Amino acid sequence: MFVSSAARAEPTSNATIPWAQLPVGYHPATDTDEGGIWMIGERAEAEVRTSPLVIKDPALNAYLRRIVCKLSGPYCDSIRIYVVDIPYVNARMAPNGMLQVWTGLLLRAQNEAEISFVLGHEISHYLLRHTVAQYRRVRDQAGTIAVIGALTAGIGSLAKLGLAGSASSFSREEEREADQRGFELATAAGYDPAQCVALWQQELAEETAAPKDGEFAAFAANHPATTERVSTMTAMANVAAAQRANWQTNADAFRKAVQPFRAQWVSENIALAQYEQSLLVLQLLLKSEPKSGELQYYLAEVYRRRNADGDSAKALAAYAAAVTTRGAPPAVYRGLGLASLKAGDKAAAHTAFQKYLAAVPAADDRAMIEYYLSQP
Repeated sequence: MFVSSAARAEPTSNATIPWAQLPVGYHPATDTDEGGIWMIGERAEAEVRTSPLVIKDPALNAYLRRIVCKLSGPYCDSIRIYVVDIPYVNARMAPNGMLQVWTGLLLRAQNEAEISFVLGHEISHYLLRHTVAQYRRVRDQAGTIAVIGALTAGIGSLAKLGLAGSASSFSREEEREADQRGFELATAAGYDPAQCVALWQQELAEETAAPKDGEFAAFAANHPATTERVSTMTAMANVAAAQRANWQTNADAFRKAVQPFRAQWVSENIALAQYEQSLLVLQLLLKSEPKSGELQYYLAEVYRRRNADGDSAKALAAYAAAVTTRGAPPAVYRGLGLASLKAGDKAAAHTAFQKYLAAVPAADDRAMIEYYLSQP
């Protein structure tokens, strides 16, 4: 009935999931209440499948599918994965097996283990049939159109995010149960439980920095308090850690899968103009790659655009670090030139602008840069 986002991957663990309430290969009869909900899910999935925001890269999709199959075992063939280019932290599971993974989540994750706990949580909602109960509530309260909007939240417009997030939220108890079962799925597959704690600590830091009336806050409001999650996951991780010694993070495989997209995802994050959160994201990434010229460049861009007290000096320092390390894009010289102009150092600005035009002769902003160079 559906076209998989990648070739079938064989399950490698969780041959049986005894607590699952969904039979393997289950599909409800079309003349039942649940069958109607699945039909709505199919309509929503058709919209998602054809969206230009869906990343169809075969390597990235196959990589994520392997993780899902490792977690879901015999349910692997019932789950279709869609990587959606939306710069917010989210993953969403529909009653009919449609799983969305948003790029804001992939940007922040540091390894495969972190992603596995999020995907395990979403798969658990599906296996526990929370998704069916969730969309019954949405349908009964607001109708079929609201269900489609909830299932495709963010696909058409980020403006939908707050409304759809509120309409389609799970209950707190459902979220807690999915946390517990998702943790069990991930650790049963061998993923390091400590990484679940690291992910929620990052989430807590960003929630603290987020505008109280922004989309991030609207999403976070529909989940158990992050402080509660950090505490709960820490306790579970401490117990699980003693049960074996060879936990996996698979950090290298994860970086290889997401590296081709990172510059785009960081740029999209910065474009949200939520600079305190962007700084937290970049500081997180720089912990793993402190000598990345690319990341230093984006750090400088955040400081330059935020333009708070002291940011000019911070931007100049980050640009200077970027040009002396590996991987900085040519645009680093444009940024360095603009920051130098702002600091009143016209000689340094001219030198940087000349290097930028030499590196990118056909730059779209060449006329503007030449104007700056023409000024004494």
